[in-house]
Amino acid sequence: MRTVEPGNITKVVQDFLDVSQTEQPSITSRSRSWDYCYNYFQDHPEPTQDLERSCLQLGYYLASWGMLRGSTYLFTETNMHHYAKAVRVIENLNPTMRGIDADSYLDPSVHAKIIGAYAELWPKLVPPGVARVTLVGKVMLGVWGCLPSFDTYFRRGFGAMADRRGEKTAFSSITDRSLTLLGEFHARHSEELSRLSEQYTTLTFGGGYSNRPLPLAKVIDMYGFQRGYNAGRPALPANN
Repeated sequence: MRTVEPGNITKVVQDFLDVSQTEQPSITSRSRSWDYCYNYFQDHPEPTQDLERSCLQLGYYLASWGMLRGSTYLFTETNMHHYAKAVRVIENLNPTMRGIDADSYLDPSVHAKIIGAYAELWPKLVPPGVARVTLVGKVMLGVWGCLPSFDTYFRRGFGAMADRRGEKTAFSSITDRSLTLLGEFHARHSEELSRLSEQYTTLTFGGGYSNRPLPLAKVIDMYGFQRGYNAGRPALPANN
């Protein structure tokens, strides 16, 4: 994958957050639903102890992030209790998955954990034949902060940086190949990614900012999403 210019990641992430260099992000934007979900599951390593609340947290986050729209399976066929099976899987996987982040993506044993967690989660969320990569990616990002969401804009953003055969389509699924490419991206830009992780901490429900850094995977997700989104914007008319 192509290396991006120093400062480009910062600029694109600030575009995503709609901030200048010295500002903190809005506390009211839809994207902050991730903060509440992530903080909750990080603070509750045994989420089945309050299963109803855990289902509400996960379900609202997914709804806010576009997973309950139109004719989607989650919107037309499920209710809050649907997430109970996924919450039980999350609790079982917590000892393995908590703490995994993009700085470990070059470790094959981490690949196995991420891909294994994906394989355990998706049958608890949707039946066979229903699109799942983005959905499960968003769950893993919202609960563990271990993986970008792999949504359409993210795939477009990182696919545009391909410079070798097979890289453009690598992000269509969560595989050893896509994780390795993201690990290489992190290794090249680790200093800038770490700085952003520490600068933009999570938002608390009370409206303040916590001391919890953003996961590196979350920073990478914002960058990939915004880069893909920007690529799809219509070009501005030239000045006459």
